[in-house]
Amino acid sequence: MLQLNNITKQYTDGSGIRKVLDGLSLQVDDGDFIAITGESGSGKTTLLSILGTLIAPDEGTYTLGDVKITDSADQLSAIRNKQIGMVFQDHRLLPQFTALQNILLPLLANEDSVSKEATEKAEQLMDFMGISLLKDKNVSNLSGGEKTRVAICRALINQPLLLLADEPTGQLDDVNAQLVANLFKKINAELHTTIVMVTHSQEMAKVANKCFSLLQGKLIVKN
Repeated sequence: MLQLNNITKQYTDGSGIRKVLDGLSLQVDDGDFIAITGESGSGKTTLLSILGTLIAPDEGTYTLGDVKITDSADQLSAIRNKQIGMVFQDHRLLPQFTALQNILLPLLANEDSVSKEATEKAEQLMDFMGISLLKDKNVSNLSGGEKTRVAICRALINQPLLLLADEPTGQLDDVNAQLVANLFKKINAELHTTIVMVTHSQEMAKVANKCFSLLQGKLIVKN
């Protein structure tokens, strides 16, 4: 599915140069569900941003499917829209739109309108996630757990090769966090979607099939 080889990323701050990722390598196979844990500031979001082609590594290579990721803006835009779905901790939904409209937004990147078939697909996803009754509700009126499920539907609407999740339960209470954890497990098992998730929650990490810890810029396999 994807391969990272010797990825390095560093930043300059007030104290000098800080190397966040240091020769990191990762192989993700088709159908994997991988959780990556680590302390705050360990580089989890940086790693996920590289996987999502939002930032480029300073060194190393990234291959997704059969494509070696480059700095081509056109290539990155197409990959982000068609091959990668992303779920952010802060949801990044448009508050003036309904839940259904938010889910359909990625389809408008290359089209002027949304087909009936696409709308039906979005409604099927909402049913799968248990939020069918929310489709015509403005997202500004939804709870945190409901917004998370809408964001997951939006990330899945283009049937991506890879689903990335950045602290998906970070703003949820324990009950909603467990619900979302179980939904990710269901997505992986029933939709056969490959997932890479970063989380500080050990409970959330337990639902994954493979778990790594990010320490000193490298990934360590956890038992």
